[in-house]
Amino acid sequence: MYLVEIKAGKEQLFESVEALAAAIRGGAIGPDARIFHRASSSWVSITVHPEYRKVMAARASEPLPPLARKQWTFFGTEPPGREIIETVEASASQPGTESAPARGGWRALFSRRRRAQPSPSDSAEKAGS
Repeated sequence: MYLVEIKAGKEQLFESVEALAAAIRGGAIGPDARIFHRASSSWVSITVHPEYRKVMAARASEPLPPLARKQWTFFGTEPPGREIIETVEASASQPGTESAPARGGWRALFSRRRRAQPSPSDSAEKAGS
């Protein structure tokens, strides 16, 4: 008999080593589980049990299943034919929109914004005149 703590507070008793191996193969018992060691009267990690090691060694020697995808990308599935150039042309063709050249990044954007606003000392001088 094997007493296994599958997760904190959930214990299960396995009658035979075959039942224990089936639970390990099925994924019910993971590497975080603990097993009660009768000789030392303590809980030890399931990873030190010989049956767990045997099942994990057999699983490591199995070939990997075939991949479901034939082509890998970073961005998932992107519809074909969609390019950045098309979106830039579409926004430039709309009347009333100006396309400023994107240079300088965020710092240039904020510095242009600051230059457009008058400083507090300029507005105080205009009010005093």
